[in-house]
Parts: sequence; C-alpha cells; structure tokens
Amino acid sequence: MHRLFRRLAALAIAIGMSLSTSAQAVQCVTYAREQSGIALMGDAYTWWASAAGHYDRGQKPRSGAVVVFKKHGSMSHGHVAVISKVLSARKVLVDHANWAPHRARGRGQVTTQVVMVDVSPRNDWTQVRVWHEPSGELGQRVYPTYGFIYAKGRGEQARLQLAADIPAVMPGIDLGADDDADRTALPGLLTTAVASSVLPVEPGFAQ
Repeated sequence: MHRLFRRLAALAIAIGMSLSTSAQAVQCVTYAREQSGIALMGDAYTWWASAAGHYDRGQKPRSGAVVVFKKHGSMSHGHVAVISKVLSARKVLVDHANWAPHRARGRGQVTTQVVMVDVSPRNDWTQVRVWHEPSGELGQRVYPTYGFIYAKGRGEQARLQLAADIPAVMPGIDLGADDDADRTALPGLLTTAVASSVLPVEPGFAQ
C-alpha cells in the first residue's frame, strides 16, 4: 500500500512539473505583441489579414516591424518574429519565441538577435531562411512569409489611447462605434500635446 502511495505521489509530481513547464512556455504571438506593440490576436499566420486597415504592411524590413510567416509543413499556425535590426537589404536580426521544433530544446523560449535572410527572387522577403543554432549556420529550409507589419509610433499610440479614453474623462460625450472621425478630432489640443511633446515619436518607429 505504501509503495502504491509513493508511486502515485511521484506521478503527481511529474504531472505538476509538466504542467508548470507548459505554463511557462512563451508563444510567438504573445511575445511579438508585447515587443512590437502591435495589438493583434489569433494564430500567427492570421496576423497578416487582421492587420489590414489597422496597420501599414509592406515588403521592406524595418526595426520594430513584425514578419509574418505563412503556414508551412509542420508549422500549422504560422509564426511571427520582431525585427530587431536591419543589417542589409537581404539580412536582418529578429527576436522571437517558440521557434524550436516540437519537443526540441529551446521550445517555448525566447531567442534574440537571430539572423534571418531573404532568399526570394525579387528581394520582397516572401521567402526566408533562419539561422539554425544547433548547426551554427543558416537553416536549409526555406519558409514562405507574407511580409512585414509596421508598428505605429508612440505618439500615434498615445493619440489613439487618448481618443479611446475620452468617454471616461468626459462622460457627457457619447462616442459610438461609428464615430471614429470624432474620436480622432475631438481631443484637439490635448491630442497634439500628447502626440508631439509629451510622448515624441522615437527614431526607428514607422509613421
């Protein structure tokens, strides 16, 4: 009986450790959202379509932008990574999470300053190769991507936040879902102050 209890206790500990490890795993979308300020949800590959009308998109890398990988092979949810530095027209450094294969070392962890190279025929970053740490060289696999989503500058983020907060600080004003134009126009001088002097846009952020 005591032996059975010991085995059950060991099993419970093992399950607890497994759950703890899973809970601490960092997902690529969570990391990209926090690092870039791009407030999109859903699987990584859906970010490209979701960004339409909300964020600028393009085929040129910029620091702070998010590159969106398409679904490819076992990467059924796609992938997103944040551009940390542009080295050349065809080479950048990215920061991302959960890039390692399933059950491989590094799964669920953040890796930074990772080399990513454009290998597309037209230099439009629709095909890339990513540095493979175990081999110490670029991985042989070519990954298809949609392109880049560009983060808004801090001044723009502050303006949008201020517009969203107007009903709270000015209860007499009712801004419905269809009054986006009023949201951006109403703050007036306050919006200008926040966007241009309180929180100036930092170099490197896309406008």
